[in-house]
Amino acid sequence: MKNTLLGMVTALTFVATSSLADEKTVAPQELVQEFTQMCLEWANDDGVDANDVKKYVLDCVNEELTSNSYQTVSSVDI
Repeated sequence: MKNTLLGMVTALTFVATSSLADEKTVAPQELVQEFTQMCLEWANDDGVDANDVKKYVLDCVNEELTSNSYQTVSSVDI
């Protein structure tokens, strides 16, 4: 009985901590704006076609957010 209870507590602790690890913080709007501006400059430097800029910037911003452990965004204001 003691081993079963200990096993259940261990399993619940693992589930609780693993689900917390999957949750990422929402980035401050100012940071998203900074990344958007930076990515726009990179798009310009890379000569990205005007039709592809929005996707390029969105992908770039989400890469930056992910690398900084923030949630991704579904759109950016250009």
